[in-house]
Amino acid sequence: MGQILSRLRNAYHDIQAVLAELSTTARQFEALLSRISQRTFPPPNPTISFWQQNPPFPNLVSIASATLPAHADIVIIGSGISGASIAYTILTARSRSNDLKHHPPRVVMLEARNVCSGATGRNGGHIKHSAYTDYAGLKKQFGKTRAKSVLQFGRRHLPTLLELTRERKDLEIAEAREVETVDIFTDRDMWAKTKKMVEELRREVPEAGDEISVYEGAEGCEKYNVGVDHCVGIITYPAGAMWPYRFVTALLSGLLADYSESFAIETNTPVTEVQTSPTGAGHAYTIYTPRGHISATQVIHATDAFASNLIPGLTGKLFPVRGHMSAQTPGTQFPGLNGARSWGIIGNRGFDYITQRPAAGGGQLMVGGGMVQSPERGIDEFGIWGDNRLSYPVRAYLEGLMPAVFGEKNWGQDADGGRMKHVWSGSMGFTVDLLPYVGRLDPKLTGRKLSKRSRWDGSRSAGEWISAGFQGEGMVLAWLSGVAVGLMAMGMDKVDMDARPGMPEGKVSDWLPRELLCSRQRVERGSVSQLATML
Repeated sequence: MGQILSRLRNAYHDIQAVLAELSTTARQFEALLSRISQRTFPPPNPTISFWQQNPPFPNLVSIASATLPAHADIVIIGSGISGASIAYTILTARSRSNDLKHHPPRVVMLEARNVCSGATGRNGGHIKHSAYTDYAGLKKQFGKTRAKSVLQFGRRHLPTLLELTRERKDLEIAEAREVETVDIFTDRDMWAKTKKMVEELRREVPEAGDEISVYEGAEGCEKYNVGVDHCVGIITYPAGAMWPYRFVTALLSGLLADYSESFAIETNTPVTEVQTSPTGAGHAYTIYTPRGHISATQVIHATDAFASNLIPGLTGKLFPVRGHMSAQTPGTQFPGLNGARSWGIIGNRGFDYITQRPAAGGGQLMVGGGMVQSPERGIDEFGIWGDNRLSYPVRAYLEGLMPAVFGEKNWGQDADGGRMKHVWSGSMGFTVDLLPYVGRLDPKLTGRKLSKRSRWDGSRSAGEWISAGFQGEGMVLAWLSGVAVGLMAMGMDKVDMDARPGMPEGKVSDWLPRELLCSRQRVERGSVSQLATML
């Protein structure tokens, strides 16, 4: 489901259709507002994604100590790619600081369900940054210079993640790879608008625009094995793909092995409340769970849509959109590309996305999208907190998508055993201004004001932080957001760092756009009506 919200800012794909429907009836809009304002925790019985089957680290799935630790320096809430990035950054930072070598922070990661059971373990496996759609909207929102900065942040993720997986042998099972992505357009008006966006990108951001190739219908269909009945044009550019669940679980397993004395993961431990500790209690915060409570100096929220449950100021500003994914067996004539290609299918009212696993791993097609096929044309997918149910119209649409788009010549007959192998859903964190929330949380957002005595524990500043709200684009937003928050929490964000696997060189401000910082002013400016107006 990774690409489903990448095109929000220009109102060209799924969300344009969804939000256009908001004006149809007051009832639908009021119902949406009610859903996104509810305090709802992850359901205990989610659908199981293809990625989560046969986990390579079975002991990690439901790992927990016999007794919840009483204290930690840092508590990370959430065990997806953002939480993993934060943990990796904090734990490996000791090599850059003499103080940390002698006094490493004690880090505890709390997960409401099994490890990596949220959006990261349910997405489409894309590492795909669609610069031509993003840039036009960012430019309108922030101006040319700042738009380039935000764009570059997303573009950094593919080389950063590929370098990290190459350097760490334990990440080989993640199937991380560069691919050629093929965006297939089925609507002529959309095609004409998109070509203008590509031209703008080539003029103003040539390092991104020059990577894009444009093909008119017949030429593109022939070259990329797409059915001619529906395709009016094709755009291609470099992207990436991986097995996200394996990436995260392999990394967490490695961190547990390397830092066993200072890192612990407690699964099936949902956080129900965060409170400031009494003055002089030794730690600034007390984190409550059904298994007991744990005190900490710093709390980091990395639960994407669910972060607003514990941060009252984000209610209605950060909320879920349900997405659907499937694993399908290719037809008998589908080209064998060994996982080297991904696809987007773009119409006038919808957007779908596909990756294919390498042949040695099974070659399954990972097909997602179909949001506007829901009974209320996608409105009813906003504010759905649960990943334990499916929309059956969306499921049926996904099942019929591939033969329709690629045509009988390129699809052939269904393989033995049938086409559809697995279907699941997931909740994507969505902010009203379409950018992640990254950085320190203002106490006026959390409702938790620290006493002067609690703001410093003798080694590092106390506080709460966030890395969440990735609009379904976590694979090109979440990793470096997590790195930034990890460095901020350690007081190292102003240190001029050397580049190393998984981390850019320089200070955080050199590569994290200020537009992503979760300031109180930014949050308070945002509203659902602002989002609808912008789109």
